[in-house]
Amino acid sequence: MKRFLRRLAAGVVVVLAVAGIAGYVYAHPGRGPKQDVDASKGYKESIEGVTVLHLKGSPYELGFEHGALCRDRVTAGMNAYHSLLNEAHEDTHIPIWVLNFGLDCVYRMCSPYIPDQYKRELEGLADGAGVDLAILRRVHVISEVTERNCTSFAVFGNATTDGRLLHGHNFDWDTSAGIQNTAALFLYEPDEGIPFAAFGYTGMIGYVSGMNMEGVSVGFIGAVTRDGRSAAMPLMLMLRHVLENAHNLEEAGDLIEHAHRGVGYNYVIADGDEKDARAFETTARHFADFGPNDPKETCEYAIRIEDALFRADEAMDPTVRSFQKCSNGYPNLPYGSGSYERYKGQADGIRAAYGKIDPDAAIEILQSVAMRGSNLHSVLCDTTNRVLWAACAKGDQDACTQPYHRFDLKELFLPPDQRPQHEEAASGTPASL
Repeated sequence: MKRFLRRLAAGVVVVLAVAGIAGYVYAHPGRGPKQDVDASKGYKESIEGVTVLHLKGSPYELGFEHGALCRDRVTAGMNAYHSLLNEAHEDTHIPIWVLNFGLDCVYRMCSPYIPDQYKRELEGLADGAGVDLAILRRVHVISEVTERNCTSFAVFGNATTDGRLLHGHNFDWDTSAGIQNTAALFLYEPDEGIPFAAFGYTGMIGYVSGMNMEGVSVGFIGAVTRDGRSAAMPLMLMLRHVLENAHNLEEAGDLIEHAHRGVGYNYVIADGDEKDARAFETTARHFADFGPNDPKETCEYAIRIEDALFRADEAMDPTVRSFQKCSNGYPNLPYGSGSYERYKGQADGIRAAYGKIDPDAAIEILQSVAMRGSNLHSVLCDTTNRVLWAACAKGDQDACTQPYHRFDLKELFLPPDQRPQHEEAASGTPASL
């Protein structure tokens, strides 16, 4: 009998070991080879105290430059990730190794829907910064398992002083982990794709705020839904894909509609050349498209304004709304919810300044609807003229309380020695690898 029990125990150990090895292999897919990188392509500079990263080349080169230029800041970003895990552990009492393994599995499920160039860029980032690739992969799928509360609006035509398109986005998320300490403006010039600028964080190659040099800008809003799935293209990478590939609103809409989406999000996408915008309301399997002052917005809580488009969490499409748990949850109306107050606050701000909205007025609208205590960054794009303003949280102070720094992208995409000289000279000098 004892011999049988010993054999049984040994068999169980072998099975558990095999299962553990199989699980590890599943959750940690292989990677491509390391490459030599032309160190002269990328460089960084500081403008008004904001780190600006210029990244050029192939996917691996883009990532390697990012990591090598900001090695300490990438490490700080990984520390912020660990802080988030510790918060999750304290809230749920789930062991940290289980949380990590869970995110590894989410990445593995998302992997078939992540474009190869982004996988390669993550590998370059890990090699350039000398950090663990597995951690970077986990960071890029957090958007599939967490909730975010944001706002976004676009105004143009009769709403603005001169017809230009202004697109605002508040990114309201967790500020306690210190991710704001790694904020930077990223200027990409990929070998294949559209040059674009995005405000984001070192250690991440996905973005939620920015515009490309074809005049397309992006913003999103979390919209928690019952129709979700973990196996999907992560949000940050999907919006990065739009910035890098969409020449106009139609192409942006096609990319979002046909992506393998995961959780519920609303998107506000704008085109500064067309002077037009779209709201895309989504779940994993449903997609709705709205234009400015769209007659399809027939629900009683919708607010329509000519030459303006704005969203918070609640969907205007009845099918998308029928799956939503946010904004008091369907079938309840969203009145009184924090998200609806942000939605209505945008409408009130646009109406109050209608016809006189310039960048200062647009920033005031952004500030008025930012979520206090969680406003991680706030970005305004003059998508017509390719100018971007960005503010970032500082410590426990919300982004909306901080200075909004102005960046002229038409100038910033020029080499520093070819830019027009201004009295407000940039602080510091460009640094190359």
